[in-house]
Amino acid sequence: MKLGEAYLLLTIVLALAGWLFFKASPWLQSFRRDRWTTLIFLSAVIVWLTWHLWHLSEADILGLPRSWVMGVILIPCFLSYYFMPDFLAVRCLGALMLFTARAVLDAGYGHLPHSLWAASVSYGILGFFGLWWAASPVAFNQHCDALLKSASRHKTVGGLLFLCSAVSLYQFIKLS
Repeated sequence: MKLGEAYLLLTIVLALAGWLFFKASPWLQSFRRDRWTTLIFLSAVIVWLTWHLWHLSEADILGLPRSWVMGVILIPCFLSYYFMPDFLAVRCLGALMLFTARAVLDAGYGHLPHSLWAASVSYGILGFFGLWWAASPVAFNQHCDALLKSASRHKTVGGLLFLCSAVSLYQFIKLS
């Protein structure tokens, strides 16, 4: 992925999040335990994780057979849908945020000063909150409920996410 494409990805992700918060979308409360959303997010995580595992070098997997490594890592992912379905969509959202942050950081590597905004958003928003929410979905529920309780809160957060999206769009246009 090139840096311009990474900025376009950030623009889309931040604009979608901003719109969901600004409109106080009921989806923010319903997706947490929705089985279809969980299945879609878990499928996305498994596909992305499979792609990463498939492209690891032999040194990274210590010379072990690739199929064994993939089985040891991917089988628990599939089993989590049956044995840990509660708030699995939130955990998958956190994992997707971390995967997105990694892709953006990889694209920005070695492109200073043009990649400073991408690194800031990746570490400050995607990395921090993705890791926190993947580790503790209850924290996501508390944050979301607190933000959606007041009109000024969810409009402010939505507006800030839109502003971050606009800056990412500006960077994308500047690099194109």
